Amino acid sequence: MVLLLFGLLFLFILLGMELAYVLMLCPVLVICLTHFVSDFPIPLEVIPQYLFGGADSFSLTAIPLFILAGEIMNRGGITTKLVEFCKKIVGHIHGGLAQAGVLLNVIMAGISGSSLADCTATGSVLIPALKKDGYPPEKAAAVIASASTVAPIIPPSIPLIIIGSIASISVGKLFLAGVVPGLLMALAMMIYLYFYAKKRGMKRSEKATWGERFAATKTAVLPLLMPIIILGCIFTGIASPTESAVIGVIYALIVSGLVYKELSWKVFYEIFLNTAVSTGTIMLTVAAGVLFGWVATYNNIGDLFGSLLFSISENPIVVLLMINLVLLILGMVLETIPIILLMAPILFPLGAAIGIDPVHLSIIITVNLMIGLITPPVGLHLFITASIAKIPIFSVIKASFPFFVVLLVVLALLTYVPQLSLFLPQLLS
Repeated sequence: MVLLLFGLLFLFILLGMELAYVLMLCPVLVICLTHFVSDFPIPLEVIPQYLFGGADSFSLTAIPLFILAGEIMNRGGITTKLVEFCKKIVGHIHGGLAQAGVLLNVIMAGISGSSLADCTATGSVLIPALKKDGYPPEKAAAVIASASTVAPIIPPSIPLIIIGSIASISVGKLFLAGVVPGLLMALAMMIYLYFYAKKRGMKRSEKATWGERFAATKTAVLPLLMPIIILGCIFTGIASPTESAVIGVIYALIVSGLVYKELSWKVFYEIFLNTAVSTGTIMLTVAAGVLFGWVATYNNIGDLFGSLLFSISENPIVVLLMINLVLLILGMVLETIPIILLMAPILFPLGAAIGIDPVHLSIIITVNLMIGLITPPVGLHLFITASIAKIPIFSVIKASFPFFVVLLVVLALLTYVPQLSLFLPQLLS
């Protein structure tokens, strides 16, 4: 049944069906088939039970709230103000505007938790600016596509919320664990951009004076305070991730609507519509993925996968390498949330068997899947930035390859140096 389940999965994907419907249809067909070929059929009642149960989690209510907060900030003119701030801070470094793009995505990550939202928001502003600054269009697109992969690593993070819900891990601990890895990813990309720009003699801004930096900070201080408020409430225990998301929405409304006054009723309609569509897509996928994962687990996929890995080696170093390879391959053909829903029930028991901390494993999974966003054929960031830059996707794929290599190096460090992920959770626990 496991082979049939995954065979149907890839067949329907190749036929071009939406992943949420594929994840729902495959287990339903397998469950129905057991009533004809098995002496112990799976009760049909499990279908609505797991579809409803998959989305019935308090921690998941943070997802639409963080999406809403990010939409409000993006539509409220926040991105432009943050771009100017980032240019004053790092614009004088080789690759100045591209460096500002990476820093901007780090800041935006602390607002929305969605890489797709950040990629679209920062790309629409910075890709035309990078092209005007002398960057080849494909490189400009590659910079933003890669830089926005830090969004779901630096808290708040939608993938980490989902992982925490599935694996019963404290979302607050996962958020803490993502801080250092996210900053490390950004730093690695900035180092690469420094040498890339220096070698090609790319333009950079004159170093801003402290007065100019202070003025830029003053202009951007309200947007900069949002991630500090959200994360501060979570890490100090004042509010849960869901409650802090509510605080984030209220703060975003005050800043964008009352202070900057860049929100209209028409924009509000678009904000809520986009939030509803994004939330509906995510939650439908989550519900369907939980049902798919239960059917796969019921048919012993975890034992089969574990036996396959342990038949190769029981050395944790090798097992972690194999887990990374599997996730990287899946990231090439599937989207982030379906992979989490499929693999989390398999990988966490496997990780526990070889002594991998579940918080550390959560970061490994998330970083792998973020790298998948810039790998073909389903690298969503590649499609978004290619569309913004109005260039063929294949040229963006080629220009993104150095970033792919850089992020693989970071992934290796995070995989085999657990304290990079566990330092903050252990320090503040």
